[in-house]
Order: sequence, then C-alpha cells, then structure tokens
Amino acid sequence: MRTIALMILMLSVAAEAQTPAADGLFFRSASGSADVSRTARLTGVLSQDLFAVQPPNDDQDSAAVIETRSALKAGAFSLLIPGAGQLYNRNYVKAAAFFAVEVAGWVVNAMWTQKGNNQTIYFQNYADGTAGDNYANGHYSVLRYAQWIQVNWQQLLINGGHNPSDNTDPSVRTVLKYEPTMVVNNGQPAPWSKVDWYSLNQVEGALGGYFTHFLPPHGNQQYYELIGKYPQFRQGWDDSPYAKGNTNYVDFMDYSTTNSGYYMGQRGKANSLYAVASTAVGVVLVNHFASAIEAAIWAHSHNKNITAHVSMSKLPIGFGYQTELQVAVNF
Repeated sequence: MRTIALMILMLSVAAEAQTPAADGLFFRSASGSADVSRTARLTGVLSQDLFAVQPPNDDQDSAAVIETRSALKAGAFSLLIPGAGQLYNRNYVKAAAFFAVEVAGWVVNAMWTQKGNNQTIYFQNYADGTAGDNYANGHYSVLRYAQWIQVNWQQLLINGGHNPSDNTDPSVRTVLKYEPTMVVNNGQPAPWSKVDWYSLNQVEGALGGYFTHFLPPHGNQQYYELIGKYPQFRQGWDDSPYAKGNTNYVDFMDYSTTNSGYYMGQRGKANSLYAVASTAVGVVLVNHFASAIEAAIWAHSHNKNITAHVSMSKLPIGFGYQTELQVAVNF
C-alpha cells in the first residue's frame, strides 16, 4: 500500500509540472480565448493576490479627449483680429465670416475715402480755380469779398446797428494787402494771397451785425464750408450781385446763388462719401467686439456643457473583488 500511494503522489507532481497555469492564473480575451501571455503569478498573500487575479481591460475603444477653451483667450484673440477667437474654438465657418467682414470693411473704407478725396479736390478747384489757369477759372474769390466790404463798410455798419461816425473807418485797417506773399505759376499771385487775413477778420469783427463768423484762412476746412454756407460770404461768388455790377448790394437775405448752391451740393456729396467710409470703420469696430463676445460666450458655454459623471462599484470575481470606475462625459 505504501508503494502504491508513493506512485500516485509522484504522478500528481509530474502532472502539475506539465500544466501551464500551475503556479498562476490566465485570463481569457474578449473573444473567449485564453491569454496565456498575461498570467498572474500568485504569491500566497491574499491582499496582493486579490489584485493579481483582476482581469485586464480588453476593451480596445479609446475615450476621446474633450478640450476646454479659455473664454478670455478666445475673446482677446477676436478682439485683436476678428475670427481668431473662432479659429481658436475650432469654429472655422464663423472664423471665416468674421474675418471676411473685417476685410470688407477696410476695403470699403479705403475706396470711399479715396472717392471723398477726389470729390473734395473737385469742389475746392471749383471754388479756387487751378494754378494752370492762374486761378481764373475759380468761381469764388475772397479778394472780391474783401473788396465788397471796403466799398460798403458804412452801410454794413448801419445794417449792423452801428453809427458809422462813432467807429473808426475800417478801411484804414487795410483789408487788402497789395504786396502778395504767395506767387505761383508765371509770377501770377493767387487771389487769396492778396488778402491780409488778420485785417479782414478785424473788419468783420468791427462791423458786427450779420457778420456772425470770421472767414478762416484759405485752405482751412472751415474756409471751404463757410464760403458756401453763410450769406455774409456770398458776395465773393462770381454770380453774386456784387460780381454782376451791383456794387452797393448789402442784402443778406439773398441766401444763395446758382454757383454757391451747386458748390454746396458737391461739397455735400463729398461729405456723403466720407460718411460711407466712416460707417465702414464703425462696422469694423462692431465686428471686433461682436467676434470677441461670440468667441468668449461659445468657449464659456463649451466648458460649462462638459460634465463628468463618476461612479465606483465592486464586482465579485473568483475569490476577490474588482473595483470598477465608470466615467461618462456629456457635451
């Protein structure tokens, strides 16, 4: 009997030596086949072997990484360059739209500014004439306006509510300056260079009454506005009563002449062109802020809508437990 028992024990030991998993555990893959390459070696210590017997994760699906967006960065990018924040947010269609508005705004501004500049040159030349013609083709002459004041200063004082005998003769202030300081084109002085502007403004102030404005120096933006806008400057136009021979004409109720009316219309056209250019700049500015706000709001909403749900559970397996962590991301 002892001999038989010993033989059985030896056969048992030999059988264990030929078993692949005699000193460990192997797991089956998702397909059900045994995965011998991932055997777990047992140590005999229960606290360690509980983890060793946990099956590996055979799920080959990878979770997508959800990126958050900085609302501050998105807004700052678009505030600097419209569409940049949308590009940062991966909203390519919106990025293209905002950038297109930016480009279109600057193109319109440049085009209409140039049109306004050309129109400005046109109405200024209409009033002044051109150097090529020694300014003979100009329709307005400040020299004519100054001469009209010299001729009619007494009546102008009366119309202004003054007694001429109580005022120093404004003509002694010499409205006209006979030595021109600006000479152009074949030695012919421009008409406005013959006027002493300081003396002219002194006379306008002394006369009072309908002289509610001083004529700014030639070339000034206000100069080109006032010569067509206010009646007191109308006698400088070449179709005014004074220019037509009525030298004693002092009726300020004649608010417009044909040429001054046309001039104001052309000047108004230039202002309209500049207004379109300014509106385009306004659109550009609004586009910057709109793009920045949209990018920041989208980034904030994107981050807010990302929620993580985490749960843990213990699953019994064999003679131990497996801890399972579950994460769900919704966006």
